[in-house]
Amino acid sequence: MSNEFDELQRKWQKGKKDIESNSGILEETLSSITSKKNLNVRFHYGNIIILSITLIVISAFFYYIAPVKEILSRIGVALMIGGLLLRIIIECISVLKSKKIDVIDDVLKTTNDTIAFYKFRKRIHGPVTITIIALYTIGFYMITPEFSLYFSTWKMVMIDVSYVIGAIIFIKFVRNSIQKEIRTLLEIIELKNKIIEENEA
Repeated sequence: MSNEFDELQRKWQKGKKDIESNSGILEETLSSITSKKNLNVRFHYGNIIILSITLIVISAFFYYIAPVKEILSRIGVALMIGGLLLRIIIECISVLKSKKIDVIDDVLKTTNDTIAFYKFRKRIHGPVTITIIALYTIGFYMITPEFSLYFSTWKMVMIDVSYVIGAIIFIKFVRNSIQKEIRTLLEIIELKNKIIEENEA
């Protein structure tokens, strides 16, 4: 992926001038880019809604149904809720960053904005997401010692196994969503790159 950034950056250095393109091609490209951008924004809003519902359900569960008392368990709950809250904040920032990309703007500037956003999302999907999932998992297992006081061994095994299965399904869903988003962002870059190539030819 970094090779794509380097290649595009080399092209900017070669073509730092106003790009004049056939108005029909430009209009069609801008329409396609706008559509893809709107798709990504809807993806971010969907994430915010799903994560917010999860946050509310987990918070209500630990407040009304299973209020934990041990310090270790409370730290675990804080890690779980904190991880979800952090991810919601990141998605809100992503919406703001995405909306700042002006597809009607100068093509090179817009391409630059799109690549900056792509790099930001790549960082989020890499170490940040892995860290959040890891913290959430650590938090979950910090609660299990206190839960084991109230549940039999086989029920605890079932809880732990169901968490692992749920985590695998969730990670697969997140991975598919990430790949879809990255493909869309790469398509936006590719569309704008075609305009640059046509004008360099």
